[in-house]
Amino acid sequence: MLRKTAMRAILTACLALSFVALPVSGQGVARQEYTGLDKYLEQGRPADASFVGVRAAEFLTIPVGARGIALGGAFTAATDDISAIWWNPAGLGFLEKRELMVTVVDYTLDLTYSFIAGAVPIADGNMTVGGFFGYLNIPEMEITSITNPNGTGRYFNAYDFQMGGSFAYHFSDRFIGGLNVKYIHQDMFSNISGNAFAIDAGAIYHTELMDREIRFAFAIQNLGTNITMDGPNLIYDVGPQGLDGLFPGGYDDYSADKMAISKRAGRQLEVKTNTYRLPTVVKLALAYNIMTTESYNWLSAGEIWRNSNIPISYSVGTEFNYHFTPFLTGALRMGWQVQTDEYTEGEDASGWAYYGENPTFRGLSMGGGFKQTFGDKHITFNYAYRNKGRLSADNFFTISFGF
Repeated sequence: MLRKTAMRAILTACLALSFVALPVSGQGVARQEYTGLDKYLEQGRPADASFVGVRAAEFLTIPVGARGIALGGAFTAATDDISAIWWNPAGLGFLEKRELMVTVVDYTLDLTYSFIAGAVPIADGNMTVGGFFGYLNIPEMEITSITNPNGTGRYFNAYDFQMGGSFAYHFSDRFIGGLNVKYIHQDMFSNISGNAFAIDAGAIYHTELMDREIRFAFAIQNLGTNITMDGPNLIYDVGPQGLDGLFPGGYDDYSADKMAISKRAGRQLEVKTNTYRLPTVVKLALAYNIMTTESYNWLSAGEIWRNSNIPISYSVGTEFNYHFTPFLTGALRMGWQVQTDEYTEGEDASGWAYYGENPTFRGLSMGGGFKQTFGDKHITFNYAYRNKGRLSADNFFTISFGF
């Protein structure tokens, strides 16, 4: 029996790998350099350093759900609550009742990211449908330029949001697939904006190994169209030639000089922006219950992230759940996401110290939470701390309701 179960698990892992190979090759993330803007040459970039910041809609990479964050992001296979709508939509198939989640993140540089999601099982639990909305508010910021790096005295606002629907389906008692379809919008400088459509897709296969649950999963996030910014603030009035000193002379009055070059009247010029890809990521994950009793459960999880704009990342995490009573459960969690796109030295080659916190512990996370049951309803509260190295740290709070 044990041999049969182990073989089933191995075959499932191979199947998951085959699912991952196609989208990875399609996006080019397995072979391309991490330039983000693929048509531009690299200039002085250290090997394996990332190009974060040159993808569109990078707010999509802000994780949602304190439980998964506390596990270091190793939650693609372990997810089984409403936060699965961000980590892996297939995890919504584990919901036994309707759930609603609200997350507010006080992010770096005073950014605020709010996310709300809900899902409900239907068709006797064989399907789950849901929806979500995420909004990133960017406070007023001063415009800087190459010639005025400390500010030009002018200010701008910006915001981003995503919204969409989710679907999960039980293909069998062991295999669940899920899909998100979403609309993405970015807006800055009042009416300079861009839109995109994208999908998240994933699958979870769960079985038993030595009488304890084991799960294999894969997911791909933010696979969609590119974004090109446009809007009325990219349209400029251009005056008649020869009157502003920016054009060659000789544009004299044609009625007085028959040899003169006639002037061109005022017109409008539209500035074109680059086209930017979305921050796509493919994840392959494993989760296993190391110890399970009536009173507690000890979970371990690990996964590999293949991002389109940074080198490969690795996540590991562990969670310990304890049932204090049949109605109250508490949990402690810890994890670490290892990203290979940043150096851990405290100073650069010239001896200058880096700003921010010591980058050595970048990706370390921890947290906990509790779940209180009231009859057929429950409320869950989770907290997570995540160290971001030179960008300091974030605190995440998530509350969800089941009814």
